[in-house]
Amino acid sequence: MSAFSTLTKARYGRRGEIETPVGQIQTPALLPVANLIGGTTPESGGIWRYTRRHLFQSDTVQGLMFQTMTFLDYNLTPDNLAEWRKKPLKQHFEESDAEPGFTQPLFVDSGGFKLMNSTTFGQPPEEGGSENDWGIYTNPESILKLQLDYGADIVATLDFPIPQNLNKEEATERMERSIDNAVECLQLLNDDEKLEEWGVEKTPSVYVAIHGHSYEDVNWYVSKFLDRAEELDEAFEGFALGSLVPLSNSPDVLVDIVQGARDAIPEERYDDIALHVFGISGRLCPLLSLLGVDTFDSSNYLKAARNKSFIHPETWQRTKLSDWDEEDCDCQACQDIYFDDMRHALLESDVSYKRIEGEHGKHYKSEYYAQIAHHNFELYSRQMQEVRAAIEDDELLELVAEFAQGKNIVEKGLKRAQLHNPELREQLADNGYEELVAGPDAETFQTKLSGFVEGVEDTTREKRTISLKHGPNDFNILQQNGYQPPSKADVLLILPCSQEKPYSDSRTQQAVLSPLEEHRDRFHKISVSGLYGPVPEEFEEADPVMSYEYVLTTADDDQVELVANRLAQYLDRFGEQFDHILAYTTSKAYRRAINEAFTRYGRGEIYPSDPRALQLTEHFRGENINELVGYFDSIDG
Repeated sequence: MSAFSTLTKARYGRRGEIETPVGQIQTPALLPVANLIGGTTPESGGIWRYTRRHLFQSDTVQGLMFQTMTFLDYNLTPDNLAEWRKKPLKQHFEESDAEPGFTQPLFVDSGGFKLMNSTTFGQPPEEGGSENDWGIYTNPESILKLQLDYGADIVATLDFPIPQNLNKEEATERMERSIDNAVECLQLLNDDEKLEEWGVEKTPSVYVAIHGHSYEDVNWYVSKFLDRAEELDEAFEGFALGSLVPLSNSPDVLVDIVQGARDAIPEERYDDIALHVFGISGRLCPLLSLLGVDTFDSSNYLKAARNKSFIHPETWQRTKLSDWDEEDCDCQACQDIYFDDMRHALLESDVSYKRIEGEHGKHYKSEYYAQIAHHNFELYSRQMQEVRAAIEDDELLELVAEFAQGKNIVEKGLKRAQLHNPELREQLADNGYEELVAGPDAETFQTKLSGFVEGVEDTTREKRTISLKHGPNDFNILQQNGYQPPSKADVLLILPCSQEKPYSDSRTQQAVLSPLEEHRDRFHKISVSGLYGPVPEEFEEADPVMSYEYVLTTADDDQVELVANRLAQYLDRFGEQFDHILAYTTSKAYRRAINEAFTRYGRGEIYPSDPRALQLTEHFRGENINELVGYFDSIDG
């Protein structure tokens, strides 16, 4: 197996090295998330295709993170995936005449978040589950085999993510199941017969995925796994902290979680166990490196680019292309950008999916978006180089302190770190950073951390708690005795559900409801839940509706059918009350279910009528929403 080792220990932070079959990763390091399967061939993927090219050819990319189940985002068939699995991903790109190959280490996660929201990829038949066409199941053996087929140099064990506000009983159960999975993964990688059966010659590094929303949770999790690991001979390289992306704006909580993991690792083992955090990049990386994090991964560099936003090298704020001054950055990516052509293509041209003529040739918009993504990643990479150099010079605290000034989120995290380590307060004060020194509440912080600071609200827990054990029968409007839609409404408006509850308060639904405010008395709204089917607005705060977590995907054929069937039955029962039946969605799975229900019922119109693509960005596009608003205006006229 590959191995992590500490090279340099400073007062704060450490320099390390991860040995892999294809080279070394010098830590601390940021691994960009790269979608390597963007369609049926290495040439597929739109913006990802051109972004991959930059990453493959960059001297600063030390490794890539690939998310196991992202093939679901591109509507691949089981046969398509089977073709990808015939040989490692690197080999696919090496053999492509149109794409450059890549040689960097490949870190493959377990796909836990997508698996959590799927009814297709359950337990295998021999464990009481149902067979599926993909041959992928939510158990360690199936996921590890998929990771190995991809050619992973580093893998994360199969985890059961813990959504914010999951009730404590289910959270503990998921932690214990994840620990069991990690143990089984290690055992499989030390089973010579199994590896020979799979044709595996070089085994990857193993990172044990861990979750938790507090110091206590994570500390317990790591300690529990280490107790189990003592019974095994199998080695692992580190821990990978998940469920953190929703906490990216809560630096105090992130600090608690990282410190909880760090404190659970015995000092005699600390030099040999790496610490990775999923989904975090940018402003908080130097601070988390100071606390002992070795590697990060993120797709934020590309998400910002999709919004035509450059990360500013001084302020670290996202700056729109329309406001960007190319003189502000001297990175290599920016040296290669023809900004006049980019502005014309992305800000002025209404051409889509065709090459756009510029002063320096014809290019797709995707190529320009990828150039912005390249800049953003190069900025993150430069930051990691500075962190490594500061550790070598034993000046990481000074680097973090300078960086924290003017950045409230970093300052807040640094002050939280002082509650765990009072020496930080003294050294910051001694070095002249009095404005960054934590206040008097540091004196009352409980060093044993039996909980959060007394009197400080626990920002990770909201009033709404969720359960992942809800099933389709926990709510069914068709079984609600006495239910009747409001008699005054002559329009039935159908919207997809949202993760945020209640649905009507969510950003996705407000994007549609706000422009329709003047027509509010005319329509009755129902939301299509991927788990329950139709949910009338008056039931949005019912406990099963408020507390479930589920997202419908195109791979879940049975669930799509259930939703379509329930919506068709709802229309059969109540549809005649409405003169107009309308739906608005740009999600392929929800659109498919709604369209099937409309076909069975015999009427109903889906908006937008001809979206450019079936993806979330189209949901918010003004012209798509205006098409629906225009219909309401026409029937009011």
